[in-house]
Amino acid sequence: MVLILIVLFLSLTSAQNYEIKGAQVKYYGSHFFGDWIGVSNDLNGSIFYDKNNSNHKAELQVALRSLDSRNSNRDSNMLTSTEALDFPEIKFKSIKIIMDGDSVKIEGELSFHGVTNTINSIAKINMLDGLEVDGTFLINLNDYNIDPPTLMFIGIDDIIKIEYFISAN
Repeated sequence: MVLILIVLFLSLTSAQNYEIKGAQVKYYGSHFFGDWIGVSNDLNGSIFYDKNNSNHKAELQVALRSLDSRNSNRDSNMLTSTEALDFPEIKFKSIKIIMDGDSVKIEGELSFHGVTNTINSIAKINMLDGLEVDGTFLINLNDYNIDPPTLMFIGIDDIIKIEYFISAN
């Protein structure tokens, strides 16, 4: 009987850890000769949501090797430029998450290439059936001490747009 009451109590609490069931990260690169998109479906981590407080947290990571631009030479150059053997993952840890209706303001620390910088993102959130978050942010490769890869002696643009979609329950 005590076990049943504990399970019932836990199901009524407002705090919840979410398990990621599906995710996608895209990065948008640009060069004088053309633009491309790299995609990873291998985002891992945890999300904690507390309905009654603003104590929401997220810790996420994606392996650099999982990013696929559909061009093996470009992907190899990216892994070399980012020194993926020494820094195999991009990691994110939230600092502040503010919910406002169906949008969320996210501030966090992005660790990439051995450098950690604060980033901000605005995302859409849907909590009707589990949790879905869909957002974007920009990074500058120079802020992470990454020399942009080059093609024919011309480097790619320093600014990279990142899009993410996370589905969890």
